[in-house]
This record gives sequence, structure tokens and C-alpha cells, in this order.
Amino acid sequence: MTQTSVSETTTAQPAQAEESGWTIIRIAKWVAVAIIVVIAAIFLFGLGIALLTDATQTEAKFQIIRDIVVIIIAVEGILIVAGIAVLIAQIARLVNLLQTETRPILDNAAAAVKSAKGTADFVGENVAEPVIKASGFFAGLGVFLREFGGIRRAIRRSQPNGKE
Repeated sequence: MTQTSVSETTTAQPAQAEESGWTIIRIAKWVAVAIIVVIAAIFLFGLGIALLTDATQTEAKFQIIRDIVVIIIAVEGILIVAGIAVLIAQIARLVNLLQTETRPILDNAAAAVKSAKGTADFVGENVAEPVIKASGFFAGLGVFLREFGGIRRAIRRSQPNGKE
């Protein structure tokens, strides 16, 4: 396999994952297209009725429909404003919760970490360091004695009378 084919396979995988399934962008596009189609259909339906029938009769019907749509839009506006007010209140409660609840938890965690660091420093200086020094001393002493014993054996072997 060449480098170009490896890079092509790695770039092809995200594209395949993106194409499969419904993503938020894809849903938003379909909803926008559906709304445009519905608005165009309503416009064409109204234009067809106006051309095929008497305009004065259909005018009263369209005024009623227009008034109903205006009322629906006004109610939706009131609901949106109420929803935004509830959202702002919830965000204010969340900020208050974060300030009152999480800050003490973080402060306690910082104090615990500081205490653990002090304990680790104390143990390192007063326990681990002496043990390491003593261990190093005894290891050096063992090496010294081993080497000293090796020199003694080497001297014994080299004696001219042949005794060990």
C-alpha cells in the first residue's frame, strides 16, 4: 500500500460516517426546505382561488384566515418570551449553584491536595530518605566486603607453596 492510498482510506472513513444517519445540519436543511415548500403551496393555492373565483367573496375568507394567523403568531411570541424568561431564570440558578456548591468543594479538594503534599514531603524527608541512605550504605558495604573477600581468595590462590 502506498501513502496516498492510506491517506485516502483515512479521509474516506469520516465522509462515510457523515453521510450515514441523520445529522442536525441535515435535519435543519430538510425542515427549511419543507417550510419553503409549504409557504409556496399556500401562496399558489391562494393565487389559484383568487383567479378562479370572485375576489370579493374570497377576500372575506382570507381576512379571517389572516386574523387567525396573526393571533397564532402573537401567542407564539408570548410563549417565546416566556420561554426566554424561564431560561434566564434557570441560568441564574445554575450560576448561583456553581458559586455556592462547587466553590467550597473545590476549596476542600485544594486543601486535601495541599495536606497530602505536606504528608508526602514529610514521609519523603523523614522516612524514605534515611531508609534510602541506609540501604545505599549497606549495599556499598556489601560490595566492599565481597571485593575484599575476593582479594583474599585471589591472594591465597597465588601463594607459592601450593596451599589454598
